[in-house]
Order: sequence, then structure tokens, then C-alpha cells
Amino acid sequence: MNNVLRNLWAKTSRDQDERWHPLILHMLDVAASAEAILLREPDSTRRRMGAILGLEWEEARPWLLLLIACHDLGKGCPGFQCKWKNLSGLDSGRSPNTDINHAFVSQIALAEWLQQQHWPYDLSDLVADAVGCHHGERASPSMLNDLTGNRRAIGKPEWSDVRRGLIESLREVLKPTIAPTKGNLSGPDFMLLSGLTSFADWIGSNEEWFAFGTPHDCGDLNAWFESRSVCAEHALNAIGWGSRTPLGKESKPFREVFGFSPRPLQQAVAEALADLTAPAILLLEAPMGEGKTEAAFFAHLELQRKFGHRGLYVALPTKATGNAMFTRTLKFLRDQGVNRRLDLQLVHGGALLNDTFQKLKVSGIWDEKEGQVRAGEWFTNKKRALLSEYGVGTVDQVLLPILPVRHNFVRLWGLANRVVVFDEIHAYDAYTGTLLIHLLRWLLALGSSVVLLSATLPPSIRRKLASVVSKTMSAQEVSYPRLTVFQQGESVFQKHFQADPARRQTVRLQAIAPDLSDIRVALESHLTQGGMGLALLNTVQRAQDVYRLFPAGEPLMREGHRVGKRLSDGTEVFLFHARFPADRRQQREEQALKSFGRLGARSGRKILIATQVAEQSLDLDFDMIVTDLAPIDLVLQRAGRLWRHARTTRSVSEPMLLVAGLLSDEPPSFGKPLWWGSVYHEDILLRTWSLLRGKQHLTLPDEIDVLVESVYEEKVDVPESLKERLDKALMGSDGKTIARTGQANQAIIGLPDDASWNDPARFVLYDEDEPGIHRALMAQTRLGEDSIIAIPLLADDGFESKTTPDFAQSKEWFLRGVNLTRMAVVQRLKKMGVPEGWKESPLLRSCFPLFLHADGRWEEDATVRLDDDLGIVYEPKETE
Repeated sequence: MNNVLRNLWAKTSRDQDERWHPLILHMLDVAASAEAILLREPDSTRRRMGAILGLEWEEARPWLLLLIACHDLGKGCPGFQCKWKNLSGLDSGRSPNTDINHAFVSQIALAEWLQQQHWPYDLSDLVADAVGCHHGERASPSMLNDLTGNRRAIGKPEWSDVRRGLIESLREVLKPTIAPTKGNLSGPDFMLLSGLTSFADWIGSNEEWFAFGTPHDCGDLNAWFESRSVCAEHALNAIGWGSRTPLGKESKPFREVFGFSPRPLQQAVAEALADLTAPAILLLEAPMGEGKTEAAFFAHLELQRKFGHRGLYVALPTKATGNAMFTRTLKFLRDQGVNRRLDLQLVHGGALLNDTFQKLKVSGIWDEKEGQVRAGEWFTNKKRALLSEYGVGTVDQVLLPILPVRHNFVRLWGLANRVVVFDEIHAYDAYTGTLLIHLLRWLLALGSSVVLLSATLPPSIRRKLASVVSKTMSAQEVSYPRLTVFQQGESVFQKHFQADPARRQTVRLQAIAPDLSDIRVALESHLTQGGMGLALLNTVQRAQDVYRLFPAGEPLMREGHRVGKRLSDGTEVFLFHARFPADRRQQREEQALKSFGRLGARSGRKILIATQVAEQSLDLDFDMIVTDLAPIDLVLQRAGRLWRHARTTRSVSEPMLLVAGLLSDEPPSFGKPLWWGSVYHEDILLRTWSLLRGKQHLTLPDEIDVLVESVYEEKVDVPESLKERLDKALMGSDGKTIARTGQANQAIIGLPDDASWNDPARFVLYDEDEPGIHRALMAQTRLGEDSIIAIPLLADDGFESKTTPDFAQSKEWFLRGVNLTRMAVVQRLKKMGVPEGWKESPLLRSCFPLFLHADGRWEEDATVRLDDDLGIVYEPKETE
């Protein structure tokens, strides 16, 4: 190798000793990292990576490593070399342009070289694009055009010779031979190559594992590559990237995995899995408590074993449901007794609040009984979290990869060839639901399998799922509960299975007025002999107001936080909603599970007053429930919390569901003061009201399917007096649905099976938690009211705007965070801005201080108050 190539630098030391790392050596470092990653992948991943070039893995391997090594080829130009010292001896020109992205120079030079090797134009162009976007975004055509003619950046012809020399040096080490047989890259091909390139670059650029070399080391590049392959192995061991082997090599019966015989639901899944010949989407619709989660875990084991999938991610609609699933997933992984380390990440913004996850991050200690599952620190970075082998988190994290955010392709690479489970998919609106459908297209195209879980689901969702595999649903679907399998090239398969007969029950339905005093009376009158009652309100304001209707009592405390009150007659009343600071909300969630969960002490009279946070995933069991009118599927979801577990005695004679808003001959206005129309579509509420009006019983689960279909397929007989109101509501609802669906279609990076994904000029949006960024510039996984995280602070908290708190202080404050959506409050806090000192804090960089007086009132607006018992309260403004 000549001295010019030896003296091109890739990185310099942060110290003052002027050490530098030769460019050719760094390029080989990253190639070694890519190979080490792929060698720990299952065969299915390597075959898929080879297919990018239309080759078998062994034939494609040297080409892939060469391409990935060329990610920094563009550093061989005066625009980069003159950022520090031009040691090459080549003429850099009078005023080299150092304000360039060297990765785009890599793209130009690599595409040119590949075309000289007679690669197809489209293939060489896209391959170079894929490795050239490793800093997070793609170059637009105009940017590439300007850069190509910029001699001040890319240099005179001798610099082009240098870049070709670098490639030829790599070629001598990696020795690619058989030419690719593909003429182009598909969207999934592009994402896999670009994702692996960035991942390998992150590993190979870490000086802790890859110490700097010297020009002398360039004398034997083969020896260097071999030594760096060892470094790459050490690096992967250090971050916890182990071999992606199945949890079980042999197929096991369900009973052997879980210790109990499969229910009909679980047996149906097991039988369907045995017949699958390729990755697929499995949709499981069944009542609450039927064992859908165990069925999903079992599906993961079989899908992983059959198709070589490399891990599992479980996506939930909320952080609270994610926390509950994280504990179950951890137990499942430990129960498998795998004799190797497994990495499990909790992937959502509140992971810091989860003690189980935090302990997992620092333990990593082998336990012969439980097996070793840890949470590697390297993967906790939000861009890298989906690279972990196992993960649980919110659906938002898996939707971001199909939105135009930086390094979205790394996230897609992490989800590729994986089993992804989505729980409670009925919880999403038209925007998020449309994003989910598009994500499923990408997941199938990337070789992943998907398991979808839902208690109740409108037929229109199944039709959309069928469209993912270019199929249509039969006009005569099998009855509920059911399993539906969507597979490319195969007809949609459905199977009905029996629900657990022990869980079948008839719920007495009773109409009451929506007045808050009537809700309190209903709770007390139906629990005269004691028992567990739930009041589920559609808004935080109504929940707070119902709680206040009960007299003041003795504070009930949990770990120093107030969670409820004990009245003079011994009744315990609890309040649970999303407008509590995070640490207090966590305590209230745990108290709800303790008092109303499966193992709760069910003595006396206990009442939980809650919003929708008690509707999903939390295993709560009530004797009677009062609920605000809601869409039929959510009413049924709430009814599933009635008599959920077998008990020897109950304080009421039958399960009772009282629905506020059904009592009168006409439905109430869903505007002020109820505001139900701001939470749910009015047409859905009107059809639900019409369906349930006069109905005295619900038979669960037998009626779930027909009731949901009646409302969502518009098969309900609506009274003539409501027709005009319903038509008006439908116009508004249809308009919103069309608009939100259109927004989702425009928001994504494109589809995997056409050319829509290939738009390098597309603007790259910011992640949702980027501080100080206008909402219009953020990638959104959900629509709705603008929201922020506010940190309540008192005078004695020692806040200083320009000081960055240490980690302990940042964590203490972050644990107080409360999510606020009221427009006036959000706008005022945003106008005040994130403190300068907080912008440097990983925890507080997206948070806003809420300065409170000693009485809990906000210094900026006394009508906003933090109450120990009620959470954030918005009081009416006084009028003169």
C-alpha cells in the first residue's frame, strides 16, 4: 500500500496527543464488525442478507463486507481530510470545503466504482445510497448533483484515484468474486443493508473496543482484518449481543412449556402453527382472561424454531400495559431455562420508573434456577433499543421505523426476521391503526411473523389485515372467538374455538343518569353489604368530581404517597387516572392491583374511581361496575373486569354493569359538560346507546361479536328522532377518519412493495421527544392534543435554570413528571421553554418545569393546582 493511502485518517484522538486512526483500517474495523454481527445471526438472516444481491450467503458475504466497509470511503477527500490535517501529500486546493457530509461523497464514489465493475446502474446507485446514509438520512438528488461538481469538497482527479485505491485495497482483503444477479434493490433490501451498515459502524467506531492503529499497520491488511474480527467478537460480548439461537431447539407441547393443559384457544394456535410454511400474521380474538398472552408466547417459540426468527418484541398501547407485560415476559424467558444470556429491554419513556427493569440493568448475574436475563446498557439508547434480542414496550417504538426519522432503517433492521406481538390492537384510532397496517406490510416483507391480540375487534380491521397479504375476507366468517391466519400466497384461514365455559357469564345491565351524584348513589346502594366497585369515567375531570362527592376521610398511604381515603364507615375509596405525577401514579396503580387484583384482600367495601387507565391489561376484578357510556367494544372491555376470577363468595348476587347515559329516552349531549364527544366519535356513541337502550342483560362472551359488528358495521336500528343527529355526527366522523387515514398514508416512508419508499429528498422529521421542536416537524405515532411532560417544582427544590442537575437529582425530578394536555397550559409552558441546564440532561431534556407555590398552585396560573389526593386539578376561573 502506498504512503498516500496509509496517511489518510479516519478519526483523531480527543486528547491533545494528536493520535489518529488510518482510514483503511477503520473501514476494515467496520467490515469485521458487520461480519461478527451476521455470524451471530440465524441462518435465515444470513440467507436474507445474501438475497439482497441475489446470491447465496457465502457468495454475497465478501461483497456485503466490501460495501459496508465503503461507508466512509468519502473521507478520502480534501473536504474531510482538511477538517484536521491533510497528511496525504495530495493537493487539497486553495480553500477546501469542509462543510460537507463525507458519507455522501462515499455514495458518489462507490456508485461510480460499482458501475465501472459493470454492476447494473440501479443496483449500484441504491447500494451506494444504502451505505451512504449511515449518519441517519439520505442525500437528495440535488445535493448529490451539487457535491459531484464541487472540486473544493471532493478534490481533483488524484483524489478520485485515492478513493479507488481504497476500494481495491479492500477488495484484495475481502476477495469478492461472483457478481450479483439482482438489477435493483427493493425497499426491504435497502433497509436491511443500511441498517446493518449503521449498526456495524457504531460498533467498529468505538475506541474502547477498537484501539487506533498506525500507518505501519497498513502493511498487512489481512492480518489487521483478522485481529479486528477478534475485537468485534469482544465488542459484541460486551454489549450483550449473543448468538441468536432459538429458545428451544425441539418443538415442545404447550403443557410442557407452561405446566398446564392448553385451553381451546391455545390448542387452536398450536395446531395452526404446525401447518404454517412461512412467516405469517396470526390474529387472535378472544374474551379477556382466556390466555391470549400465553398463546402468543407459545407462538413465538414455534415461529422462532420453524423460521429462524431472531427474537421477540411485544407492543402495548400504553406504558402501564407495557410494564405489566414486561414482568410476564421476563418470567416467560426465565422459565425457558436457556443456558445463555438473554437481553430484555423495556422500551418506553417511563422505563426509568420500572424497578424490575432497573434491577435487570445492573444485575446480569447467572442464576441456575431462573436463568440469566439482563438489560444491556448499550441497548437502552432509543435508537438501539430495537436491536436487542427481546423487548417489551409501547407500540410507538415499533411505529417509528416506518416514519421518516433519523436512522429509521436501524430500527427496521432490529425488527426484521423477528416475532412481533401486538396486544389490545382495538385501542388505536384511524391514524395509528393505519400506521399499524403499513407496519405489518414492512414486517412481513422483512421476514418477520406477527401475532395480534384483541378481545373485541370490528370486522373492518380484519378486512384491512387481509389486504396486507393481498387477500379478501370471506363474506361468512367463522364465529367468535376465533383465530385468523394471514399468509402471503395463501387464502385467509379462520378457525372458531370454544371459550372457557367457566368464564361464560350473564351480566345484568342497568341504565342510570350521567349525573355524578347518581353514580355515587349507585355505587353505595349496590354495595350495601360490602364488595369491590369500580366507577370508570371518560374524563379525568369527572373522575375527580366523583371522588370529591365522597366525604373527606382518613388518608390511605403507600410508600409515603397518598393513594386514597378511608371513610368513617370503613369504605376505602381510591382515585386512579393519568394526571398524577409519575411516581404517585405508579403507587396508585400498584395499590389498585393490591386491592382489586386476583390476589387482593377482598374485605369490606372498596371503590376505585378511574379513567381508561383501568380499562386495559390490568388484571382487576370487581363485583359491580358503573361506567360512562363508551363505544360498544370498550363497554364490553370494561364489563370484562366483572367477576373476572372465581371466588367462593361475592357481596352482590350477580355481576352488574351500570351504564351512565342510558336512562333517558334521548341520549345526553356529548358536548359540555360531559365532553364525551371529545373522547369518542359521536356516531359510535349514538349507535351504542341505541343498541344498549332497554337491554337488560349481556351474555359474555357469546354476544361480543354480534354487538361489536352491529355498531361498527352500522347495523343498529337508530330511533327516528336521532337520525338527523346521527347523520350530522357521521359526516364529522367520516371526515375525521378520512383525514386521519390520509395523514397516516402521507406520514410513512412509503410501502415496501413499490417504489414509494425510494424518495431521498424527503424531509427527515424529529423524534417525538425532541425538545423545543414544533409539533409539525415531529414524526407522530399518534394524533390528538399536543402534550408535554411537566415537572412540579417547589421553592426548596434548588432549581437553577442554567445548571444541569446530576443524574440522581434528574431522576428524582423526572419521577415527578406529569403529562399535561390542556392547550393553554401547554402553550404557556412551551413559551417559557426547557431550561438551558436541562437541555444537557438525558432525562430532563424534553421536560418543562411547573413552578408551584407551597399550596400546590402554579405560579403562572392559580387555577392549575397539584393536589395530593386529586392530581393536577384545573379549577374554574372566578367570575366577577
